[in-house]
Amino acid sequence: MSQIRPIRPTRHAFTLIELLVVIAIIAVLIALLLPAVQSAREAARRTQCTNNLKQLGLGCFNFESANGYFPQGPHDGHPQAVTSSGAPDPNGFNYDEVSPAYGGTTCCNAWHPDGWNQFFKILPYAEQQAVYNLANFSVLPYNGGQNVNGDLDVSRVAIPYHSCPTRRAPQRYGTDPLTAISKNDYAGCAGFFTGQFIDCDFGVADPGRFIPPAPNGATPNSDERSTINQANTGGRKGAIAWSGRGVKRKLADISDGTSNSILIGEKGLPPDRHAGEGGDNERWNNAGWDEDVIRWHFVPQPDRQAPNGTGACATPPTPGGASIWRRTFGSSHPGGANMLLCDGSVRFFKFTVDPGTFRKLAVVDDGEPISSDAY
Repeated sequence: MSQIRPIRPTRHAFTLIELLVVIAIIAVLIALLLPAVQSAREAARRTQCTNNLKQLGLGCFNFESANGYFPQGPHDGHPQAVTSSGAPDPNGFNYDEVSPAYGGTTCCNAWHPDGWNQFFKILPYAEQQAVYNLANFSVLPYNGGQNVNGDLDVSRVAIPYHSCPTRRAPQRYGTDPLTAISKNDYAGCAGFFTGQFIDCDFGVADPGRFIPPAPNGATPNSDERSTINQANTGGRKGAIAWSGRGVKRKLADISDGTSNSILIGEKGLPPDRHAGEGGDNERWNNAGWDEDVIRWHFVPQPDRQAPNGTGACATPPTPGGASIWRRTFGSSHPGGANMLLCDGSVRFFKFTVDPGTFRKLAVVDDGEPISSDAY
C-alpha cells in the first residue's frame, strides 16, 4: 500500500526590494548610532584631557607647597650668561624691550636648565623624577651648552599627560630617532598681552590687525618678549611669570581669587600645523618665553577654524601659508577648551565665552569682578 507524502511548502527568497529595504533600515540605524558612539568617544577623550590638566595642577600645587610659589615660567639665555670660556656674555641677557621695539631681545631658548619652563620644573612633583634627572645643572650657562646640559635627552621623552587625546597621541617628531623630540598641548597663562593675537610677520605689516578693541586688546604692537608682556606688569599679571629676573608668583599674588584665575590651559593649534607652527616647533621643555608653552588673555579658538598660516594676514585672507605665532588658547574639542584654574579645578570654557570675562580670568590681579554665571 503506497503512502502519500506530505507536500512541503515552497520557500521563497527575499526579493530585491526587500533586501534594499533591510539595507536602508540598517543604514539608518548606523547613521543614528554613529554620532552617539562618536560623542561617547569624545566625552572619554575630553575626560582624559581634564585628567591631564589635573595631573599638571597636582604638580604645580606640590611644587608650591614645597617652595612657597608656583613654578616659574621660562626665560631665554641666562641672567648670568657666559661664553664657553666663562667670560660674561651680554648677548645672553638682553632682556629690556620697550614697545614699539619688536624682536630685539635674547631668544630663543634658555642656556641652562634653571631657565626651562614650568612643565619641566614640576616633573619631580608629578611622578617624573627620572626625566628631571636627565638635565645637567652643573654646566655653565652658555650659548651652545644645550648639547651637554641634557636638553635633548629631556625633550625626547614624551610625557603622557602632555598630550590631549582629541588632538594627538604622545609622540616624537623627527625622522632621526636620536634627535626626534616630543611636544606639549598645554600652555601656562601669562595674563594680558599688548599686541596681536597672531603674529604673521614679526609685526612688520599691518601692526593694528588682530588686536581686539580695548579693553580686550591694547597697542602698540609688541612681541612676547617685550617687557610689558612678561606677565609681571601690575594689573595685567599672569599666573605663570617670566623668570629672567627672579619673579616668583605666590598664592598671595593672585588677588582676584584662585577660583577666578587661569593657571594652565589647552593651547590652540590647527590640525595641519603640528610640530611646525611657531607655537609648536620647539622642544617641550626649553622653548624660552615662547608661544610653545605660554599663551595670553585672548578668547580661545577652535583648532579647525583658527587661522592656519600667514595667508590669514593677506588681503584678502587666504588659507595656508608659512608659519605664524599663535598667542591664543584653544583645542580640538567640539565647543570649547579645558582650563586649569589656580584653585586646582578644571573648567570647560566655550569658544563663545565673553572676551571680557576670559580676559579677567587670564589676569590674576586686575581687581575686576566676575559674575558666577559669566562662564
